[in-house]
Amino acid sequence: MVPTYVRPPPMFEKGEGCYLWDIENRRYLDFTAGIAVNALGHCDPGMANLIAQQSRTLIHTSNLYHNPWTGALSQLLIQKTKEAGGMHEASKTFICNSGSEANEAALKFARKVGKAVQPDGSKYGIISFHNSFHGRTMGSLSATPNPKYQKPFAPMLPGFKYGTYNDIDSINTLLTENICGVIIEPIQGEGGVNVATHDFLLALRRRCTEVGAVLIYDEIQCGLSRTGQLWAHAALPKEAHPDILTTAKALGNGFPIGATIVTEEVASKIVTGDH
Repeated sequence: MVPTYVRPPPMFEKGEGCYLWDIENRRYLDFTAGIAVNALGHCDPGMANLIAQQSRTLIHTSNLYHNPWTGALSQLLIQKTKEAGGMHEASKTFICNSGSEANEAALKFARKVGKAVQPDGSKYGIISFHNSFHGRTMGSLSATPNPKYQKPFAPMLPGFKYGTYNDIDSINTLLTENICGVIIEPIQGEGGVNVATHDFLLALRRRCTEVGAVLIYDEIQCGLSRTGQLWAHAALPKEAHPDILTTAKALGNGFPIGATIVTEEVASKIVTGDH
């Protein structure tokens, strides 16, 4: 294996609920939960039965063909998001395999909207924030201003700028007319459980609207009921809701899946073959 992680000695081979067992049958209380993934616990019976049943029915056909489940999941995500008081203009979804892919799609969609607003290509800038984490693929890595992650793979993609979390006074200077998108975690995870204030997110939303930029909420770690509500941003007024919402991790409870939820305004800019 490529040595991308330094792992501790235990070799885990079994899990149930919030417990793990290693190959010597020692039991561990799992506080990591697969880094905010195993929201239902290990080996949830309902999920295990569904996976077993589906594996005997159909596993993969590619994006070239229809299947009954991807559309049903998309519809359910939109329905549940609105019922929970989140993203009131949620309209369509892009289903993928991971959180980093969900964020890559979000960043590409923001760039596409920027092209629609400014056909000369000058509106391509992306804003993210210090202490954030959005993924390890090149787009999401470029939005993750941590030298530890970025330096080995520099230079990053062009057009990325970084702001200070919860600094309302800097928003107008940071978010100029050439910005096509802003990506932010409503609650930063890896950065230290930093919570964005309602006033900051409201100000960010207002400024995005003023300059025609797409507001992206990355709820890959803080979403799916980790705050007691389906989405962390559901506690905000509608005036602070995003244009794009990304999710993964607990969405699959260990099964690799991610989703990018968009408004109709964003979806209308995406055509066949764009992504």
